[in-house]
Amino acid sequence: MELYEIAIKNSQWAWDKLREAKKCKFQIGEESITDLLVLNFKKWGKGKIVVNTFTRHKEAINGSDWEWWFTGPSGKWLGMRIQAKVLNLISEKYEHLHYSNKNGKQVDLLINDARKNSLIPLYFMYTNWSPGCYRPGWKCKTYRSSVRHYGASMLNPKVVKKLEKRNKTRLKSVINDLRPMHCIFCCSGYLHGDMPNRALGWLEGSGLFFKPDAEMRESDTKYLRDNPPHYVAQLMSHELNDDFTDLQDARLKRVTVFKEIGGENT
Repeated sequence: MELYEIAIKNSQWAWDKLREAKKCKFQIGEESITDLLVLNFKKWGKGKIVVNTFTRHKEAINGSDWEWWFTGPSGKWLGMRIQAKVLNLISEKYEHLHYSNKNGKQVDLLINDARKNSLIPLYFMYTNWSPGCYRPGWKCKTYRSSVRHYGASMLNPKVVKKLEKRNKTRLKSVINDLRPMHCIFCCSGYLHGDMPNRALGWLEGSGLFFKPDAEMRESDTKYLRDNPPHYVAQLMSHELNDDFTDLQDARLKRVTVFKEIGGENT
């Protein structure tokens, strides 16, 4: 399978598991889905992608973050700072979308942490709905649209900030802004090259990432970097210790690196 086919299969898997859980009147949490999505990438991606991941085992701060790192034959690196949210299968609300604590609003912490480290902030939305109830706004030019592509999808944090002002958390409020996860592995319609280059082009072209005004005239080198952070390099060389003691970011619980094998060089 190609990378985008693996990602599609993963989204379909998430959709089906959430549908199964709904029938059993059982709510699955973000952590469980996330663990199994990573496992699926490792299992199905042999020969196409190398997946290295690390999870902080001790209890982290509620609402802890996840980082994705893409690299490939070009040697470039692209980092994303992610919050995962799962739909409440009964209420059809993302119950913890507007979470906050003594440190502030989660969406602001996500955006600020990403900006500070030249990462792209994103929300991952684990979702399911009865076919025919909703029609997503995104139109893929490569694949025929399917509701199962939205089992794992992406959302711009700026959309979350707008929803927060009106205290909106229902699926119908975000449906038109969701983007299927597989597109980040697939689309070369916005920028050619290997995975980090394609992903950056698609994130900008799809409306998932808007550079702050002060950065509009900067080149993409701020985000496409030649070397990863030290803790990512440690992860790739299996030198990262069990509790991230070399990493002083208490909100970061999980780091996953996707290294494309082969692919198009820039």
